[in-house]
Amino acid sequence: MKNLNLIFTAAAIVLTTGLASAQVQQTPVHSGQIYVMKEKSQPATGSMFINEKYMPARLSNSDKTVLARYNAYSDKFEISNPLDGTNTILPLQKDVSVNFTSTGDTYVLQQYKTDDDEIINGYLNLVSDKPNVKIFKRERIYLQPEVFPASSYQTYKPANYKKVNDEFYISLKGQDAVYFSSKKDLAKLIPAKSKEILSFIKKNKLDLDKEADLEQLGNYLDGIL
Repeated sequence: MKNLNLIFTAAAIVLTTGLASAQVQQTPVHSGQIYVMKEKSQPATGSMFINEKYMPARLSNSDKTVLARYNAYSDKFEISNPLDGTNTILPLQKDVSVNFTSTGDTYVLQQYKTDDDEIINGYLNLVSDKPNVKIFKRERIYLQPEVFPASSYQTYKPANYKKVNDEFYISLKGQDAVYFSSKKDLAKLIPAKSKEILSFIKKNKLDLDKEADLEQLGNYLDGIL
């Protein structure tokens, strides 16, 4: 009977040791503290597209109407062909624009300089189109990284596609478009007319974040160049 009890006791010790070992392997220990297991990555939330739906659009180098949507994360246009069920990427072609017939939005492949002096050849949304002045809106989406919990009191957050505030650019007399964020930035681009430009903006109470006001400004600038 004593031998039998010894066998049961030894078995219990082995089982307890095994469970403890498994627990240690599942719960990492660092500097005497126990942390939760790193969770598995989940699909990103949000959208890479300005509009998820494919919408009718016309390409400036074609008479055909296509179904398109703008991927503001990759800065590319996706074209859908419902007849054969395929999606393709529109090749980058100089001077080719994409006009959405239902919204009137026109995207132009344009070389432009960012606030960081980076030269980019990409799509900009045309806000004002005049012979000497073109004003554009840059639409962007970035991927916010996923966040893993550092303790049991925190929760996992998947990566998330988020829209960045729009940026505005201006092209004068066919030159590369440049970034501007204020009326002073804009006036400096035409130093000979800077006082007149600032006076016009103030007099008409123009907001350079509003497309309707930028359209009005584009008309004015085109007339003084």
